Amino acid sequence: MGLRGLLLKGIAVIVLGLIGTLFVLHEDSSVHAGIVIDRPPADVWNVVSNSSAYPDWNPFITRVDGDFREGEAIRIVLGNGPDSMEFKPTVLIVRPGRDLCWRGSILIRGVFDGTHCIHLTAVTGGTHLEQTESFSGLLVGRLTQDIIEETQRNFQAMNTAVKQRVETKTP
Repeated sequence: MGLRGLLLKGIAVIVLGLIGTLFVLHEDSSVHAGIVIDRPPADVWNVVSNSSAYPDWNPFITRVDGDFREGEAIRIVLGNGPDSMEFKPTVLIVRPGRDLCWRGSILIRGVFDGTHCIHLTAVTGGTHLEQTESFSGLLVGRLTQDIIEETQRNFQAMNTAVKQRVETKTP
């Protein structure tokens, strides 16, 4: 075996080692955060489904370009300034007054994917709003624990902002 063959064999061993490490560290994760809002689901839906108004009130999803329609590719910006992140998910589910879900990927599908859902449930005196995100892909796991914990905090901040927006608007 020549030098080229040894080099290719060495590269193959390194690549397989990296892939093996990713599989060992891989662990699908999920995040959820809920809040009760003192308004009916229709009022909450009017806020969470109005993509163009997100910059006015949302501290987490600071911009949405596109409409929440099943099958629609939208553009979402998380955060502000140089630390903001943009991705282009596809809207999966739109059930007015109940559910809104989309799925997006960072880089390419299968590396770091997330399915984000907003669920509204009528409860005595108002609406229970719950946000969930299921993460999957090769990079999900112990390597991304900080991102998952930050997402949890951002969901709580967004839920609080939804509650404030809905409850301060005239019904």
